[in-house]
Amino acid sequence: MLEKNTIFAENFKIMQENHSFIRRFSVMGWLFSFIFCALMLTGCGNQNTKKDSSENTETEQVVEQVAEETEDNGVKAPAVQADTNGLIGLGQCSTVSDRLRVELSEDKNTAKIFLDGELLQTITDADDALVAAGDDAPIFFLDANFDGLTDIFIGPGESRTYSSLLIWEPESKQFRRIGHLGEPSLQNFLLCPETKNVYEGGSNSWCSSSFTKSVWEDGTLKAVEDVIVVSDPEQYGENEVSDKYTLKSSDGKTVKAVAESSQLPGKWADVLEYVGY
Repeated sequence: MLEKNTIFAENFKIMQENHSFIRRFSVMGWLFSFIFCALMLTGCGNQNTKKDSSENTETEQVVEQVAEETEDNGVKAPAVQADTNGLIGLGQCSTVSDRLRVELSEDKNTAKIFLDGELLQTITDADDALVAAGDDAPIFFLDANFDGLTDIFIGPGESRTYSSLLIWEPESKQFRRIGHLGEPSLQNFLLCPETKNVYEGGSNSWCSSSFTKSVWEDGTLKAVEDVIVVSDPEQYGENEVSDKYTLKSSDGKTVKAVAESSQLPGKWADVLEYVGY
């Protein structure tokens, strides 16, 4: 009996030792797993940080590249909200620019253009003023040819006035004057970004007005349509008009003659409403 008790005590001791070993082994295993996971998470975090840093660097490089291209090509045009009919008039355009400034001489024959405070260019013509004598000479900064870069409009752009349009040319990095004083007329100057058309025109006499729709072609305005508006068709017979509104093609052929502007195709009704016709 004593021998059996001794054997039982020894077996019980061995079981206790084994259980203690298992517990120590389990704790060590759990601790090892925790350390391993922590190291893995740290490694992933470093990889993500490196990835984010790399992506940020690439984004900064793209932004810098775009900025350099814009700087090289010209000044980005100011954003302008078209009206409900999709038209932009001078009244909606900015008269100030963060980077461009224009100084007009007293005789209005010379315009000095400054970029970032430094003289960029001088446009002058002793025989052809930029704005007619007696006319106001506000300066507008706009995108007149729909290329996203700033152009300059000098003058009121109203009926019975003369103005000048200076288009920025990225190739030469200079502004170029379009036409000469009065041609194109630039009266009631309107832009339609949706169709990339330019509308202009105004009063010709006490009983008639004419308006032109143009497109940009090879850096200049090319007329595609004209609308003649007359108060009395009989007094304007030399232009072969039979109604108040006559639409003509660029070669002078009558396309449509109507009594109401709403009967004209395209944007014409909106354009004439905008300028008060």
